[in-house]
Amino acid sequence: MIDYIFKGGFMMLPLIASSVIALAIIIDRLIFFRRISVDERILMSQLAKEIKNKNIEGAIAVCAKHPGPLAAILAAAIRKFSLDRREIENAIENEVVNEMPKVEKYIPGLAVIASVSTLMGFTGTVTGMIRAFGDIASRGVSSPAVVASGISEALITTATGLIIAIPTMLFYHYFSYRVSRLTLEVEKCTNELLEIKPK
Repeated sequence: MIDYIFKGGFMMLPLIASSVIALAIIIDRLIFFRRISVDERILMSQLAKEIKNKNIEGAIAVCAKHPGPLAAILAAAIRKFSLDRREIENAIENEVVNEMPKVEKYIPGLAVIASVSTLMGFTGTVTGMIRAFGDIASRGVSSPAVVASGISEALITTATGLIIAIPTMLFYHYFSYRVSRLTLEVEKCTNELLEIKPK
């Protein structure tokens, strides 16, 4: 592995750094989304029961038992149940502004790493080919070994860049899907909450 890194040339260092950063982001987001995962049907059923009994504090307590932005947004709305619908909607919007950046945190960085690692791989390809042609110019073409090192550098960096970029981009799209799904859940649940609000 160490020999592979050295053969890849100087571009291997930023490629390795980008892979470490991407892995750290992926692990962080996997843990985060696992932690905030909640069955919205169960949550809404529990809230409906408390609200039907006009137990607002009980409904807030139900939200407190569930981690994550969905429960926090619903709790913010319930706290404003004594006010008119517009005030409740404002509370929802304000809590969405507070909570969604936590959900989207670091995810755009994965798209950047996927794009940049591919470009860094191609940069290594160019520098490797430049070195290969430089060796040909200075030593002639009497032996394939003369250019093998430069070509090897070119291929290694290209492969490394793609190996980093492909899974990173896949995880970027997966996390983007989770964000979109959560956004729809928030919209659906807040609409339901407004419908069951005591008159």
